[in-house]
Amino acid sequence: MEDKRLIREKILRNLNNIDKIEHRERSIKLAEKLFLLPEWKNANSIGITLARHPEIETETIILQAKKEGKTVLIPKTYYPSRKMEFKKMDSVHPLIKSKFGILEPNELTETVPKEKIDLLLVPGVAFNKSHFRIGFGGGFYDRFLVGFKGTTVSLCLYEQQIEFTQESHDLPVSILIEG
Repeated sequence: MEDKRLIREKILRNLNNIDKIEHRERSIKLAEKLFLLPEWKNANSIGITLARHPEIETETIILQAKKEGKTVLIPKTYYPSRKMEFKKMDSVHPLIKSKFGILEPNELTETVPKEKIDLLLVPGVAFNKSHFRIGFGGGFYDRFLVGFKGTTVSLCLYEQQIEFTQESHDLPVSILIEG
């Protein structure tokens, strides 16, 4: 059994080898599958990251959510507690760079409690057939998902699919969209 760190490194290497145009096209195809789900159609609020390559591109999803009048929520992380909350994406409050160089909402942006999030797009590096994921290593989503009652969805390229044994604290996503 490979450890999570080695799996993460291997999958990220594979993702970085995909041509950027092909990666974007495949990300858009995954988004189109998402838009067909009843869980998407019925959701009023969507939690989603502002992805950076080689993550599945999320710009298409954010634009579609806004077009459909959904509330877009993006994560704000806190150190050293490794806690995370979701804040409304708005045009009033500028985004700021986190410790990891990821754009996040600032402190003044409205926080939305986890029970008010209908659909949460959960990023990941690797996924197994049972919908368990290996994330980017920070543990933020693992902590946030405890007690989360909404629907969780992950988008996954076939290069990200690998069998591994999940750990006792891991939680699967409800829906895994593959492509």
